[in-house]
Amino acid sequence: MSASIPLPGQHRPSSAGDESSADPDTVRTEVSSLLNQLTIESTDHEGSETVDADALARDASLLDRAHEVLVRALTTVDKT
Repeated sequence: MSASIPLPGQHRPSSAGDESSADPDTVRTEVSSLLNQLTIESTDHEGSETVDADALARDASLLDRAHEVLVRALTTVDKT
């Protein structure tokens, strides 16, 4: 008895607009643009660690968007 192994993104609906997202240069550009917007400072002027909740939430959102770009690209590649 052999069970098939699902591929990443199989649960996602396919659409004609996803085909451009498999272009490596496009994916690289989109992800780089999102990552360049990250704010990676966690220390104040006295050297103690501080956490800016707003900056953390913004960075989490940017990382989530970059993840979605990568998942969308992988989904397109897996379906071809």
